[in-house]
Amino acid sequence: MQPNGLFVLAVGLCSFVVVCVAAGHLAIKAWRLLKRGIRVSRVAGPLAVGLALRAEELAKLGDEMAHQTEQVVASIDRLGASTRRLQVVFQAFSESLAPYRRVKDYFGL
Repeated sequence: MQPNGLFVLAVGLCSFVVVCVAAGHLAIKAWRLLKRGIRVSRVAGPLAVGLALRAEELAKLGDEMAHQTEQVVASIDRLGASTRRLQVVFQAFSESLAPYRRVKDYFGL
């Protein structure tokens, strides 16, 4: 029974050593991953904040451009209306000069 118990004890100790080595290896890997994660978060954090600020600025610029576009469209509409009124005035002026042209043509001037 002694050798059998000694064999079980040796296998148990070897298994314990293997588990401890594996746990140590995983702990070292986890520690390195944690350090890398902290380093990345220190670098990426300010970049993300800057990106968020730029996104807000772009949103504000987009709103301003939309407002300016509305103003330009309204100005173009007013210009179109003014052009139509000017065409009506020009046509009325041309029609009002017709009698004078006939008199001019009659006298050959």
